[in-house]
Amino acid sequence: MEKKYVMIIDLNKCVRCRTGYVACKREHNILAHPKDNEHPYEYYALRYVEWEHGKFPNVERAFIPIHCMHCEDPICQKFCPVDAITQTEEGIIQVNKDQCNGCGICASVCPYGAIYIGPDGKAGVCDFCIDRLNRGKLPKCVETCPGEARIFGDLNDPESKISKLVASGKAKPLLLQWVKKTRVYYIPSKHEPNFATLPNDPLFLKALKERNKDLPPIKGII
Repeated sequence: MEKKYVMIIDLNKCVRCRTGYVACKREHNILAHPKDNEHPYEYYALRYVEWEHGKFPNVERAFIPIHCMHCEDPICQKFCPVDAITQTEEGIIQVNKDQCNGCGICASVCPYGAIYIGPDGKAGVCDFCIDRLNRGKLPKCVETCPGEARIFGDLNDPESKISKLVASGKAKPLLLQWVKKTRVYYIPSKHEPNFATLPNDPLFLKALKERNKDLPPIKGII
């Protein structure tokens, strides 16, 4: 049986340190500088969505790491006009840089804002550090997480921690518009609003949409 790689992020253990964000950039040589006149766009395969919810004095700040969800039926792949986006048998999304024309359509249709157009003019996305997986290592964000909030493994292995957490219902997917199934799950914490209704939460969706400000125009459209 083929492996089915899945990542679970335990929001109860996540300490908002952004170690994964930095480790991801270093691992994949993604520019780490802030946006400026020379580089007007930010580049990251892993980002964090933060927003406040509740009413004074009972206000809390929610915090959720977001990257490619490795959707089972990825909309980015459907819309890519040059077939540069592929999915491995294990379910990992990849971008063929040689084939990508940098049009940016994939970045615009992804409901999670998980794809970016890099300074090389090509699409970039979290690929679960597939090069590391092929060497028997964990994704860099999993390896470096100080709170051990990230769990990675094979969903098709019934004895794996991943498989047991998903089967128990404790780990839940974040299913946004057009998405039916993902390979990234979350263990909700009390600091986020009701996880079942989160995909329709206007405050969360507004915070998520802030990502669009970082995207360059789509070639030939805008």
